[in-house]
Amino acid sequence: MSQGPSSLLLPALLAACARHAPPAPPGRPPSATPGLSGLYWGRWEDVPEGLRVAVWLSESDGRLRGSWDLLPWHGELSGQRLPSGRWALTWREEGTVAVLDVRERSLELARDPSTGALHGVGSARAVELLPVRHVPRTLAPGVYLGRWTGLPVGMAVETHLLRAPDGRWRAAYRYQEREGSFVGELRPDGALAIHWTELSPGDRVARGQGLLRPFPWGLRGTYGVEDAREGIGFWSLEPF
Repeated sequence: MSQGPSSLLLPALLAACARHAPPAPPGRPPSATPGLSGLYWGRWEDVPEGLRVAVWLSESDGRLRGSWDLLPWHGELSGQRLPSGRWALTWREEGTVAVLDVRERSLELARDPSTGALHGVGSARAVELLPVRHVPRTLAPGVYLGRWTGLPVGMAVETHLLRAPDGRWRAAYRYQEREGSFVGELRPDGALAIHWTELSPGDRVARGQGLLRPFPWGLRGTYGVEDAREGIGFWSLEPF
């Protein structure tokens, strides 16, 4: 694949986002034990680079269960908290097509008290579950999770967003041999008008426009191809 414009933009955005990353929220007092229930964005061995999987967790009385979909697998976890504070879990995946069976393993997860993230221990160290974080009231540089029409259900793409010196917003992402970017202008009503470009395998280039409006978890809206700003395609950005 030849290097498109986003091939050069992504490394620069990675470095810039690291400089602009917002400080971690203050931790809870040591006596507080926050629950684990809620939405997490996960990555493990089977998740392609640049993507995250939506994992829903539910905790009750020292027991934990969760579920996700990473086609062609449906996954569930269940287990309990150990005296050490770690979680001993059964990680079970069932194929959604006839040729796949069931695969199961045991693992332990440890929680990082400063971020709320769950990390695999030992042989499961590739497992990482990051909770949905506080959503700022205004658009800020950093890493966002992008979802749009055509992505597998329950998956999102890590998107690196930076405010350029000219006041416009620039973003870049990479997943499954695709590279994309957009340039956006923030309107007075808080909506972000974007012009996007994506380079696919075979050097195929797609371009279009979109309008992403604020909603409680970030920005979302529709996009079109070429000169159409709004269409049937859905696009959302949520802080990560």
